[in-house]
Amino acid sequence: MAGTLQIGPVIRRLRERWRLTQQDVVEYARLERSSSYISSIETGKTSPTLAELEALAVVFRTTLFEMIREAGGGSAEGAPADDLTPQLNALFRELSPEDQELALEILRLLARRKPAGA
Repeated sequence: MAGTLQIGPVIRRLRERWRLTQQDVVEYARLERSSSYISSIETGKTSPTLAELEALAVVFRTTLFEMIREAGGGSAEGAPADDLTPQLNALFRELSPEDQELALEILRLLARRKPAGA
């Protein structure tokens, strides 16, 4: 489906790159889930919360931003803001209030880290 993040294949690629089992990922990320949860994510049957994605990013030594960008099928760099607005709005509306606040905090952190246009 166009415009949909496919995070499962990204999780699987990263897990295999680090030669981790699904159980390793659950334990290292300190998720209160079973290894079958990682399998469900990898196969697209379920989606992790933003907090879980953040924990997974730490395990895989990457950033949440990089994982989401890869899941989106490429780079968001150079894309006009107007092209991203509908997709960002749709994704944001799908989040729980807690995850919406986390998403805003992540965006604030990124905005402070790198000046616009730099």
